[in-house]
Amino acid sequence: MANMFKVYHKKVDLENLDLKKVYTFEEFTYINDQLKTRTIEIDEEPITLFEFDNGKLIPMPQVPYAIEKVVSKISFQLEYWNMSTNQNGGVTTSQGGFNFYIGGKRTIRAPDISYTPNETDLQLNRLQNWTFKGCPFTPIFLVEVANIEKESDFENYNDRFRYEFLRPETSVRLCFLIDIGPEKRKIYSWRKYQNNIVRQYEHEWKDLDTKISGQEVLPGFILNVNLIDKALLQRQSDLSSEDKDNIGCPKCNATFTNDHNFLKHYLNVHAYK
Repeated sequence: MANMFKVYHKKVDLENLDLKKVYTFEEFTYINDQLKTRTIEIDEEPITLFEFDNGKLIPMPQVPYAIEKVVSKISFQLEYWNMSTNQNGGVTTSQGGFNFYIGGKRTIRAPDISYTPNETDLQLNRLQNWTFKGCPFTPIFLVEVANIEKESDFENYNDRFRYEFLRPETSVRLCFLIDIGPEKRKIYSWRKYQNNIVRQYEHEWKDLDTKISGQEVLPGFILNVNLIDKALLQRQSDLSSEDKDNIGCPKCNATFTNDHNFLKHYLNVHAYK
C-alpha cells in the first residue's frame, strides 16, 4: 500500500485536480486518503472528501456547523436504538462510503447517516470491510441532512434517492431527508415497496417512525425531532450541578443522584449487554 501511494503521489497533484478527467479507482482511493490529513479548495469551497462516479470525482464540501450538529444527534439516536435493542448493526456517518455500483460501474456514495443490519455486517469479508474492492453492499436505511433553499436543491436529492440509493439492485428500503432550514423544517421520506416501487412522502415536523406499510425497517426506532430542535436552538448551557432525589435503576437496585450517572450505568450495565 505504501509503495502504491508513492506512485500516485507523483501522478496526482491535489492542488490542481481536474474534475473533468477520468480517474482510476486507485487514484480516487489515494486522493481521499490524503484528504484525511489535509484540506483542498475547489471554487473556494473546502473539500475533505470525494465521491466516485464512473471515474469522475464528485467533491463533497465541508458542511456547516448546524448541519453537522443535527447529523450527530440523529446518528446518536440511531446508535442508541441499535445497541439498546441488541441489533448490533453498523451505523456510519459521511466518512463511511458504500459502492452503489450504478450502471455496472463502481460508484462510491457517502450518506450523512446510514444503517447496515447485523446479518449483512456478519457476512462481510476483509476486502468489503477495509476497501472498496470487495463485492458491493449497501445499507437498508439512510439519512441526508440539508438546508433546502430552492426547488432545484430538493430535485437533486429526489434524483439521488430515487435513481441511486433506491435502485432495484440496492438493499436500501427507506431514506429520510431532514430539511432544517431556519425558516421552516420538514422531513421527506422515500420508501421502496415490493416490485421496487419507490414512493416519496412529505411529513410535518414531528417524531417519525420507520414503518413501511406495516413492515418495520428498523423495529422500534423513532426519530425524535425534539433532540434536533435542541441542537439548533442557541441557548445558554444549564450547568447546574444540584443533585436530585435518588434515581432508582429499574433493572437492579442501584441508585443515582443525577441523570447522567444513571444513563451511563443503564447503557453500560444493561442496554449494551
